[in-house]
Amino acid sequence: MMGSRHRLQILLILLILLINGCTVGKGSGIFPPAADTNAQPPVSADDDGRDYKIFIANGLSENVTHVERTNGVWSVTQDVLQTGIAPSHMVVRDGLCYIVNSLSNSIQVVDPSALTTIHEISTGAGTNPKFMAFVTDSTALVTCYISNEVLLVDLDPGASPENRILKSINLPDTGDLPGDTPDPTYARPGGIVVVGNRAFAACSNLNSMHEAGGQGIVIEIALPAGEISSVIELSGRDTTQVIHSPRFPDRLIVMSAGDHTIEEGFTGNGIVESIDLNSGEIFQVIEVDGSPFGGEIGADDILFLENGLDSSIIRVDLKTGEVLENFNLPTYGISLSYASSIVALPGLILATNFNTDILYLLESLTGEVLAELQTGDGPDAMVLVEQDE
Repeated sequence: MMGSRHRLQILLILLILLINGCTVGKGSGIFPPAADTNAQPPVSADDDGRDYKIFIANGLSENVTHVERTNGVWSVTQDVLQTGIAPSHMVVRDGLCYIVNSLSNSIQVVDPSALTTIHEISTGAGTNPKFMAFVTDSTALVTCYISNEVLLVDLDPGASPENRILKSINLPDTGDLPGDTPDPTYARPGGIVVVGNRAFAACSNLNSMHEAGGQGIVIEIALPAGEISSVIELSGRDTTQVIHSPRFPDRLIVMSAGDHTIEEGFTGNGIVESIDLNSGEIFQVIEVDGSPFGGEIGADDILFLENGLDSSIIRVDLKTGEVLENFNLPTYGISLSYASSIVALPGLILATNFNTDILYLLESLTGEVLAELQTGDGPDAMVLVEQDE
């Protein structure tokens, strides 16, 4: 649901724009054939046929695509809502959708039924918010990449703008982080989850070139105090995301994209690690052939991962630690062609490709592409808004 659509993607976009002199909003300039906006895929073995409503936030066109399935038929409505600049994450809670806009430094609160923006909350100039996780019904922790902090934000619509930021939790930097060299590194937080009275934030640990400067870390924050209680050093580098699932209540799953350079891109040495929430110890380390940004747990406890290396979905069996064969997505051009967001549904995997501006519906066991639906420009985050119970 996240999408992936983080700092790594924004950096790539800016670099390509600078090198090629492209205009923002045109992506890479390579487009696939027209996609069917009313495709009806066959029902796979485990698909229960329920209705769904899904939002896709598009990073380049800065709008939301509305996808839904009604009575087995998928349909798409383009540009139903304008977002801020570079939407990177969406969360649905209590009937509202919260969009984290990274480059306009805001959280946009949306009524998904009326398709209107209710109000917008500023995280402050230069903060670069990436992800959010609810602490209570009206407060959330927000990771801020550039300002290198985690903010506790009051989301109550009645709160005054000047009192929105309840607390700033400064993250460690040079001298307090594992480093390859004496050069400074910075935590650079990404994904975050709240588990009981603790929060866990994935931190990339990057140098001044926004490349891995040492091993990634997970910051543990004690709640409600909002104080850092421990720092867990990982095997992976450029750590981007954390997942906590009811399927594994005592387990934290952490994804690291691996090494990346401006000249060569990602090398594909990504790692998925699992932390025992009772002991704080890492008990499973899985090396994958790719660069995972984030993902979702699907049927049979298979972890489906966004992949910054290429246009494929990485698959990991969380029970056995086995790396399964990737699901390959259709590719149109190379630059920025990668799986950028994933939603796992019964019998279905929904995955966007950033370059093709397409949402692919895949059978969850075989990876067969059942349908292609058009999104906006640069789909970067996806969330399940509603499903028929």
